[in-house]
Amino acid sequence: MKIKSLLGFAVLAAGLAGATACSGPTAQPQVSDEQAKPFASLGEMPVPFEDLFRPLAYSNIRISPDGRHLAAGKVRDNGLMDAVIIDRRTMEITSSLEMAGNMGVADIRWANNERVLFSFSRKSALAEGAGNFSIAGMNVDGSRKDVIWRGSNDYGGNESAMLSGKIDDEHFRVVVYPSGSSTNFPLNYIYKLNIYTGKSTRIARSPIRLSQPIFKKGEITHWVGRLANSFDHTVVATREDDGGWEETVYDNSKGVFAPVAWTNEDDWMWYSDTIEAPTKGLYKVNVKTGEKKLVYRHPKVDYSQTYSDDDGNPWGALVNYDYPEVVYLDEDNHYAKTHKQLQGTFPNSAIQIVNRTADGNEWVVHVASDRHPGTYYLYNQFDGAMKELANRAQWIDPAKMPATHPIRFNARDGLEINGYITLPVSKEAKDLPLIVLPHGGPHGPRDYWTYDRESIRFANAGYAVMHVNYRGSGGYGREFLFGGYGKWGREMQDDLTDATYWAIQSGIADRERICIYGASYGGYAAMMGITKESDLYKCGIGYVGVYDLNIFMTEGDIPLREAGRTYLKAAVGTDPKERARRSPAANTDRIQAPVFLIQGKRDVRVHWAHYEAMRDALVAQDHALETLVAPRAAHGAREEDSQLEIYCRMIDFFDRHIGDGKPTDAPADDCVPAGALGLEYKYYEGVKRG
Repeated sequence: MKIKSLLGFAVLAAGLAGATACSGPTAQPQVSDEQAKPFASLGEMPVPFEDLFRPLAYSNIRISPDGRHLAAGKVRDNGLMDAVIIDRRTMEITSSLEMAGNMGVADIRWANNERVLFSFSRKSALAEGAGNFSIAGMNVDGSRKDVIWRGSNDYGGNESAMLSGKIDDEHFRVVVYPSGSSTNFPLNYIYKLNIYTGKSTRIARSPIRLSQPIFKKGEITHWVGRLANSFDHTVVATREDDGGWEETVYDNSKGVFAPVAWTNEDDWMWYSDTIEAPTKGLYKVNVKTGEKKLVYRHPKVDYSQTYSDDDGNPWGALVNYDYPEVVYLDEDNHYAKTHKQLQGTFPNSAIQIVNRTADGNEWVVHVASDRHPGTYYLYNQFDGAMKELANRAQWIDPAKMPATHPIRFNARDGLEINGYITLPVSKEAKDLPLIVLPHGGPHGPRDYWTYDRESIRFANAGYAVMHVNYRGSGGYGREFLFGGYGKWGREMQDDLTDATYWAIQSGIADRERICIYGASYGGYAAMMGITKESDLYKCGIGYVGVYDLNIFMTEGDIPLREAGRTYLKAAVGTDPKERARRSPAANTDRIQAPVFLIQGKRDVRVHWAHYEAMRDALVAQDHALETLVAPRAAHGAREEDSQLEIYCRMIDFFDRHIGDGKPTDAPADDCVPAGALGLEYKYYEGVKRG
């Protein structure tokens, strides 16, 4: 398969990526040579520090059904996306749509050959996860450019929504659910939306909470959701002959058998199963006779998702045991054959078929890896040509980027633990300074082999970075997931410790140069790591972390819901004394390593009280401490200037404790981006360092 650049690519790239030269959300004022330049203290890196914070140039490239146009998202200076339509013949932008304020393109759907739908969502640095959602329509000639969905009143106007499926050439379905933190454990509402007039009609209200509908010939036959008082119980609602709903409740820890979609054969459905085995299996089921056929199950991990053809038949399953792998469920399927051919053209890459023309001749394909966020290509099935449409990050040279490798080891009790290690470029994988980086969640999320900006930023500064899918992480089956409940600060923490010793014993990590850092639950694990293993880590960073499990039971948005309170009791326990024993803030007398705490002042997920408790306990002991508060941020800073300062200060902190500096060195004074106000940073004086 030959790859060549598409004619007019320069025009497309210039049109789509014109704003990417600026690294901040707004153009920064020019500084003279005499003025201090930010980030100089970080030293030379293979990739300039600021380049790893640039927003991707464009997203969501989609080809029209007739192949005559492309639709895409175009980056603004602030990192948000405007909607554009490109003429395939000239590769020039023929029309565009820019929403006012901080609204950016989140999704693109071709409704028909003449009209495109653009979903816009609000990016807010002030309220994590909250905001609103709208849908705009535009014809390919730029006419009938209108906002056709501005929201509903189902959740007081503070809701999110998504396009869920095409009804006909004039109508789409829209699913509505609440946005941001709420005491509501939501019901979902489905509307029929006219994509030309914006007229909408509610057609369904879910009978169960937090649910997804399953359609057959336009009618909802099932809902799959959750109990109102539990995140860990799945409810399957099946439509009865009288129009009512029969509900079946599953305890997720014991397994779930739930419908996924109808096949193109009468009476047959696709089901997922975790009852007959701990990992997720895909079954084909006859709903009349009860006959079941196992189509696929991996013995170690859940399949992450399935890929289906235009008739809804699954042709592939994505498996992430170590590297991502697409398992072809139907080798003869046209999509499977095409994907397999593309995978051969781009080995060691993640291939996504985005969409194709109605005649099946031209396909938009996205290719990404651990060293590049991705490039869009146009594949022609007729002549086999593969043409580059656009590189999402032209400033990234994969040869200069750190590579990520899967790791696997047995924990002290024999349980297999998987993870990933990202290694700096041009350094031997031997005796490296190591940052252990546990993911947040913790129950459900997991780490993958992917382009991970955070790992890359640290590895680009010269550090090995290790992610660990400790027990309690998702993706490795229900027994692995629920095996972490009640194990905060215990076996879950031991998995991170065992991973650290694995890195030492393998020769990758220098025993005397290891730090631990994480955000949210990862912040808890980082602080618990330096508490429980006081001689293992040379420093620790907690970012919006949980530091007091008793505070966690009453403060923040999780305890606002009954389901959240049920989850907390199962995850962290019911005994206040035991929770205190597993709380870093209550055990700071055991900590020896220097600490850096970072917090968003408007965090509603992990309440400000956690930061105060940890900070005050360390201050009372005259501990080596640094703090950084982002006044406008919630559960993690979104503004690019804030992110630049946060990561600059973190790298400087690592440099002074496991890098080329010394713990007694003064902190960097050039971490505030040019033109930015800066965050609230404090370096505590008069304490012992080094």
